[in-house]
This record gives sequence, C-alpha cells and structure tokens, in this order.
Amino acid sequence: MRTYRLEIRLIQVATGLALIVLIAGFFGSWGQGGKGPGGGATAQETKSDQTLSNSKIVALGDSFTLGYPLDAAHSWTQRTADVLQISVVNKGKVRQTAKDLLARFDADVVTEKPGRVIIFAGIGDAIQEVSLKEVQTNIEGIVEKAKSNHIIPILALPIGYPGAQQNIKNTREWELSYTKKENILTLDFSTVLFDADGKYLSGLSTDGKYPNAKGYVTMGDYVARVLK
Repeated sequence: MRTYRLEIRLIQVATGLALIVLIAGFFGSWGQGGKGPGGGATAQETKSDQTLSNSKIVALGDSFTLGYPLDAAHSWTQRTADVLQISVVNKGKVRQTAKDLLARFDADVVTEKPGRVIIFAGIGDAIQEVSLKEVQTNIEGIVEKAKSNHIIPILALPIGYPGAQQNIKNTREWELSYTKKENILTLDFSTVLFDADGKYLSGLSTDGKYPNAKGYVTMGDYVARVLK
C-alpha cells in the first residue's frame, strides 16, 4: 500500500513539473512575438538599428564641399569630422550639377556604406542656368537613391554666388518646401556665412565667392551643432 501511494505521489509531481514547463514555454514564445525565428530581430529592425548605429557620413557636392579654393583637408567636412569625431567622407568635385551628383551616387556614396549622406547641390546648376525643373528631378532622384539604399538623406541648401542669386533663390525656396514635405533634415549655411544683405560676414571670405579657411571652419562647426 505504501509503495502504491508513493507511485501516485511521483506521478503527481511529474505531472506538475510538466505543466510548469509547458506554461513557461508558452509565455516565452509569446514574449518573442515581435522577433524573427530563433528570437532574433526582424529584418526591418536590423536595418533600422544598423542605420542608427552607423555614424559614417558622405558629403556629396561641388567645389563648396571639396573646400575650394583650398582642399579637402581645409573643408567643412573635415571640420565636422574633427568636432564630432566621426568619419565624414568628402565627395566634392568642382563644376558639378545635381545631374552629376546623381550620376556618381552609386560609386561615390553607396560603396562607402554610410548611415547618412549630405547632399549639397544647386549652386553649379544656378551658375550654369540649368532649369529649376531639371534640378528638382535630379535632387529627388538623389534622395530616392539614398532611401532605397537605407541611407538617411540630408539636404544642404545652395548658398549665394555672384551673378546667380535669383536662380539660387528659386532653388532654395523649392528645396525648403520639398524637405518639409518629405521630412528631410535641412542645412542652411547662409545663416552662418552671410549678413542680411547676402554678403559674406567679415573674415569668412577672401574673394566674395567662396569661403576661406575660417569660413569653412564656421560651416563645419554649424554642421556639427545641427547633427549633434
């Protein structure tokens, strides 16, 4: 009789343990409902995390990005990299339009695998009198390429240049409307380079066309403040 009661007790204990394991397994699986197989993050979550953790930036633009009439070592991109202590790749070239930037986006931006790209376009277009419609189409194309490659686009508004002010003004107005609609971060170097009359602030330019070394430092500090 004692042996029979002991067997009953062991069966009850085993059944209780099995029930506990079953319940724990159920709640463990339920808690992983938002994850992929094996409890890992979903593909979308992984892409998002990679973008947020990738501090690398590519600056795509013309001579104002390159650092002309100086060089990349004295550009605003280098100053931004120094202040934020991150990688900022300078992809500025002279005499560039938005069409040129779009054409070299894959080679100069995608291959670098950055988290963000600063698109500084429009000045070359204004100087060469490219139609606003064409500028719009090319900038939109650059932004779409960035998004399709999971790169966050940032637009830098074109700044003043003698003889092309009206074209630049038109491009700036459109870009402001476009970035607001698309919820894209905007950089406006004009706020730190020019006075109310559109002239370079004292000490920031030598020729009235391009920033000098101090001007590029000012631009880099501005970008660092915005991105920080």
